[in-house]
Amino acid sequence: MKVAHHIAVLLSTAGPNPHPDQVAASGQAANQVAEPNSTAADIAASLGTTGILLLLLMATFFMYVVSLSLHPNAKCNRCKGAGRHHGGIFSYAQRPCSSCKGRGVHPRIGRRILFKSS
Repeated sequence: MKVAHHIAVLLSTAGPNPHPDQVAASGQAANQVAEPNSTAADIAASLGTTGILLLLLMATFFMYVVSLSLHPNAKCNRCKGAGRHHGGIFSYAQRPCSSCKGRGVHPRIGRRILFKSS
Protein backbone atom coordinates (compact mmCIF):
# COMPACT_ATOMS: atom_id res chain seq x y z
CA MET A 1 0.00 0.00 0.00
CA LYS A 2 1.13 3.52 -0.59
CA VAL A 3 2.52 5.71 2.20
CA ALA A 4 -0.10 8.40 1.55
CA HIS A 5 -2.83 5.82 2.02
CA HIS A 6 -1.32 4.72 5.35
CA ILE A 7 -1.21 8.31 6.55
CA ALA A 8 -4.81 8.94 5.47
CA VAL A 9 -6.00 5.83 7.32
CA LEU A 10 -4.10 6.86 10.46
CA LEU A 11 -5.51 10.39 10.37
CA SER A 12 -9.06 9.22 9.80
CA THR A 13 -8.97 6.75 12.72
CA ALA A 14 -6.89 8.87 15.17
CA GLY A 15 -9.69 11.10 16.55
CA PRO A 16 -12.96 10.28 18.26
CA ASN A 17 -15.42 8.57 16.00
CA PRO A 18 -18.90 10.11 15.99
CA HIS A 19 -20.21 7.84 13.20
CA PRO A 20 -18.69 4.36 13.41
CA ASP A 21 -20.73 2.98 10.51
CA GLN A 22 -19.35 5.55 8.05
CA VAL A 23 -15.75 4.94 9.12
CA ALA A 24 -16.17 1.20 8.86
CA ALA A 25 -17.64 1.57 5.39
CA SER A 26 -14.88 3.94 4.30
CA GLY A 27 -12.26 1.57 5.74
CA GLN A 28 -13.74 -1.34 3.82
CA ALA A 29 -13.82 0.71 0.63
CA ALA A 30 -10.19 1.76 1.18
CA ASN A 31 -9.18 -1.87 1.68
CA GLN A 32 -11.01 -2.91 -1.48
CA VAL A 33 -9.35 -0.16 -3.52
CA ALA A 34 -5.93 -0.80 -2.02
CA GLU A 35 -5.93 -4.50 -2.92
CA PRO A 36 -6.30 -4.78 -6.72
CA ASN A 37 -4.87 -8.33 -6.85
CA SER A 38 -7.54 -10.99 -6.87
CA THR A 39 -7.02 -14.67 -6.33
CA ALA A 40 -7.99 -17.49 -8.65
CA ALA A 41 -10.87 -18.33 -6.30
CA ASP A 42 -12.26 -14.80 -6.68
CA ILE A 43 -12.05 -15.06 -10.47
CA ALA A 44 -13.67 -18.51 -10.45
CA ALA A 45 -16.47 -17.26 -8.22
CA SER A 46 -17.15 -14.33 -10.53
CA LEU A 47 -17.18 -16.54 -13.65
CA GLY A 48 -19.43 -19.23 -12.26
CA THR A 49 -19.64 -22.85 -13.35
CA THR A 50 -20.73 -22.10 -16.90
CA GLY A 51 -17.98 -19.54 -17.41
CA ILE A 52 -15.29 -21.91 -16.17
CA LEU A 53 -16.60 -24.69 -18.40
CA LEU A 54 -16.62 -22.36 -21.39
CA LEU A 55 -13.09 -21.19 -20.60
CA LEU A 56 -11.84 -24.80 -20.38
CA LEU A 57 -13.52 -25.70 -23.68
CA MET A 58 -11.91 -22.72 -25.41
CA ALA A 59 -8.49 -23.64 -24.00
CA THR A 60 -8.91 -27.26 -25.14
CA PHE A 61 -9.95 -26.18 -28.63
CA PHE A 62 -6.98 -23.79 -28.84
CA MET A 63 -4.58 -26.58 -27.83
CA TYR A 64 -6.14 -28.90 -30.46
CA VAL A 65 -5.66 -26.29 -33.20
CA VAL A 66 -2.03 -25.83 -32.15
CA SER A 67 -1.61 -29.62 -32.25
CA LEU A 68 -3.09 -29.69 -35.77
CA SER A 69 -0.67 -27.04 -36.97
CA LEU A 70 2.34 -28.86 -35.46
CA HIS A 71 1.30 -32.40 -36.50
CA PRO A 72 -1.11 -32.17 -39.45
CA ASN A 73 -0.87 -35.81 -40.58
CA ALA A 74 -1.67 -39.19 -39.04
CA LYS A 75 -0.32 -42.62 -39.98
CA CYS A 76 -2.34 -44.50 -42.60
CA ASN A 77 -4.28 -47.35 -40.97
CA ARG A 78 -4.47 -49.51 -44.06
CA CYS A 79 -0.72 -49.81 -44.75
CA LYS A 80 0.41 -48.98 -41.17
CA GLY A 81 2.42 -46.03 -42.45
CA ALA A 82 4.59 -48.02 -44.85
CA GLY A 83 2.96 -46.62 -47.98
CA ARG A 84 3.04 -50.04 -49.68
CA HIS A 85 0.96 -53.21 -49.61
CA HIS A 86 2.54 -56.64 -49.87
CA GLY A 87 0.91 -59.30 -51.99
CA GLY A 88 -1.18 -62.00 -50.31
CA ILE A 89 0.18 -64.92 -52.32
CA PHE A 90 3.51 -63.55 -53.51
CA SER A 91 4.66 -61.63 -50.43
CA TYR A 92 7.66 -60.15 -52.25
CA ALA A 93 5.30 -58.27 -54.62
CA GLN A 94 4.44 -54.74 -53.52
CA ARG A 95 2.15 -51.98 -54.71
CA PRO A 96 1.48 -48.44 -53.49
CA CYS A 97 -1.26 -48.14 -50.88
CA SER A 98 -4.50 -47.14 -52.57
CA SER A 99 -5.74 -45.32 -49.49
CA CYS A 100 -2.82 -42.93 -48.95
CA LYS A 101 -1.42 -43.18 -52.51
CA GLY A 102 1.94 -44.41 -51.23
CA ARG A 103 2.58 -41.54 -48.81
CA GLY A 104 1.98 -43.52 -45.61
CA VAL A 105 0.07 -40.67 -43.96
CA HIS A 106 -3.39 -39.10 -44.10
CA PRO A 107 -4.39 -35.59 -43.08
CA ARG A 108 -6.01 -35.61 -39.63
CA ILE A 109 -9.78 -35.19 -39.46
CA GLY A 110 -9.54 -31.81 -37.74
CA ARG A 111 -7.19 -30.59 -40.45
CA ARG A 112 -9.66 -31.63 -43.13
CA ILE A 113 -12.54 -29.87 -41.37
CA LEU A 114 -10.88 -26.69 -40.08
CA PHE A 115 -8.29 -26.03 -42.76
CA LYS A 116 -10.14 -26.82 -45.97
CA SER A 117 -8.47 -25.48 -49.06
CA SER A 118 -11.03 -24.53 -51.70
